[in-house]
Amino acid sequence: MVGLYTPVLILQAFCLYHAYKHNSVQQWYWLIIFLPGIGSALYLYHSFYNRSNIETLTDGVKNVVNSNYKIEQLEKAHRLSDNVTTKTNLANAYVTYERYDDAVTLYKECLTGFMEDDPVLLMKLLQAYFLKKDYDAVIDCGRKLESDKSFKKAEERISYAWAYYHKGIMGKAEETFMDMDRSFSNYVHRLEYCKFLLAIKRQDAFRDKLKTLMEEFEVMKGTERKFNINVIRQARELYSKNPTP
Repeated sequence: MVGLYTPVLILQAFCLYHAYKHNSVQQWYWLIIFLPGIGSALYLYHSFYNRSNIETLTDGVKNVVNSNYKIEQLEKAHRLSDNVTTKTNLANAYVTYERYDDAVTLYKECLTGFMEDDPVLLMKLLQAYFLKKDYDAVIDCGRKLESDKSFKKAEERISYAWAYYHKGIMGKAEETFMDMDRSFSNYVHRLEYCKFLLAIKRQDAFRDKLKTLMEEFEVMKGTERKFNINVIRQARELYSKNPTP
């Protein structure tokens, strides 16, 4: 009996998650919950009706199964040995699967005793707060990290700068972005600085910064270019969407 119910429960979980993500009407929730087999089948037929959607469905079910299994294993490891390592591993997985509140709880539990000011954990906590859009908490974490050398070039510092932007503290946001604006380095940070300038409608400054970044990419070679391929692609896309007049 258990073997028969497991696939239905997985399918039901996926349908409820999909319905939530796509803001489906309330009737679907009742149908999926109270008639899990038939309700899920009807919901899938309604939501997925061509080849591309079927492929999306398959990938979605795989993700639900894989994420559930991975988290269950990490939760089991944490129950067997409650320590900073198992907490952190589980919190990292929660972040990956968008369970930000659970991740924050675990990261905070790790920040005690001699680990209270650990910069690596504080940066993980900062990023989890940013993903859950708790910008006040991001700023609190960032202030604790401002004197830490590793934070100066960390990508989590980008989130710290954006948190100030979202709170309307533009001066501090730009000050933080400017401090990360270092030639021939910090490419991800500097691309985000370009996006910030665009967001605050500083068009000329935006174009100058992006142009400088693109020029540096042109002379980049070999391993460095391969390592930065994603930020190069994003910069080109941003440039093509916002060409020089």
